[in-house]
Amino acid sequence: MSADKSWKAVATEMQVIIDDAYGLYASGNADGGYERINDAYFGHYEVDGFERNTQSRIGGSRAGNVEVQFSRVKGAMRSGKPNEEVRKEADTLIAMLFEDAEKLDPPDMAWTDLAEILQKEFSEAAEMYAEGHVVRAEPKFRKAYARYYGKSSFQDNVAKSLGNARDSEIVDLYTKTKTMILNKESKPAVVASINELSDLLSKTAVDLTKRQGRAQWWATVVASLLILLREGFEAILIVGAIIAYLRKSGNENNLGAVYKGSFIGILASIVMALILICLTRFGFESGQGQEVVEGVTMFIAVAVLFYTSNWMLSKASSKAWSDYLKGKIQTSVDRRSMFSLAFTCFLAVFREGAEVILFYQAMFSGSDASGTVSAVILGMVIAVLLLVFVYKAIILTGKKLPLKPFFMATSILMFVMVVAFVGGGISEFVDAAWIQPHLVEGVPTISLLGIYPYAQSLIAQGIAILVIVSSLVLGHVLSIRKNEEKSSSK
Repeated sequence: MSADKSWKAVATEMQVIIDDAYGLYASGNADGGYERINDAYFGHYEVDGFERNTQSRIGGSRAGNVEVQFSRVKGAMRSGKPNEEVRKEADTLIAMLFEDAEKLDPPDMAWTDLAEILQKEFSEAAEMYAEGHVVRAEPKFRKAYARYYGKSSFQDNVAKSLGNARDSEIVDLYTKTKTMILNKESKPAVVASINELSDLLSKTAVDLTKRQGRAQWWATVVASLLILLREGFEAILIVGAIIAYLRKSGNENNLGAVYKGSFIGILASIVMALILICLTRFGFESGQGQEVVEGVTMFIAVAVLFYTSNWMLSKASSKAWSDYLKGKIQTSVDRRSMFSLAFTCFLAVFREGAEVILFYQAMFSGSDASGTVSAVILGMVIAVLLLVFVYKAIILTGKKLPLKPFFMATSILMFVMVVAFVGGGISEFVDAAWIQPHLVEGVPTISLLGIYPYAQSLIAQGIAILVIVSSLVLGHVLSIRKNEEKSSSK
């Protein structure tokens, strides 16, 4: 988005496209309407950074809900729903976009500026009353209050940020002053009351600016923290668990491959982020390509994580690990398994890295205008410290836990990641318009667990759970059979 364009302007551009899409649909061109909705999503919501700013400054769940609403509009068009139903879904989407734009855009006017206007209006009303123009003074006073306080967001923000007591104090003083004017009380008393209200509103504007400035600064800290914490948590869990696994199993000599895989993942993330940024600047719709890359990466991660978790679980018992060490590979992990572990670390970092860079690009861009760059940096620092703590906790837990519980916990964690990645991968393909989703009412959007209200993602996750359970049961049966064969041979 260009520096001189507001998010409301971007939302307005999307509204025009969405209305155009509905017009095409209503005229019988459903395919044309569908493509125009994609134009709004990829050409503005993705490329203009609306989605990334929504995720970083409002919340990932909100961005997920907006994406689902885009899918609802497209799904209604694909299914040939009545015009009224399509219009309803389109209007819901437009309302969500404008609601988010209002949160992303800075206020049109500072509270102190509003207070200055009120002070001027009240001063004129006081002069009118002092000169004996009571009939003109009352509407002047009343309309100024209603326009710049009572019917504006000024009053709502005072009540929310400073409390109902401050708002009640202002309202009571206004009511008292208006009554004095209507009762034609003495000029000095009325003028003094008007000035008292004017001073109270000026003080309130200053207090509100300070309070919301601090609130905005800390809100930015929290938003910045959550970006890195949310996106980095999965990567740290996977990488930390693998490192702890290698240390506990006496394979520290293979840690270099894991570190290399993670480092290459960071480099690949930076390259991918730069490519997507360049594509956006040159006017290409990089949003669709990003969704495809993320979706494909997720499904590669699913395959690797499934293999890795099964392999680690097979070594869960102390006897199995002892037998493993006595084999031909002695105390080292075989090359194929080592490659899988390193590649898992690469995917864990790469999958999140590019998105993190793009999110922070959006945050720093928005912080330049609001002066909260320090808040973004503080949030990043706190998130890094928390992730280091998580990493250390995983390593420490791995050292203290017995072999079998540790390996089982690590494998279960990876199985959970498999299910989450399956749902997330399907969602990325839905966003990229590769899959036309069938929406399931009543299912919430929980992006952290890869849960979306799409029949395709839910079915895919059900299949993934079935495959995981089947593999666990099969592994258990084979283990029992192998132990029985060993016992009978003795």
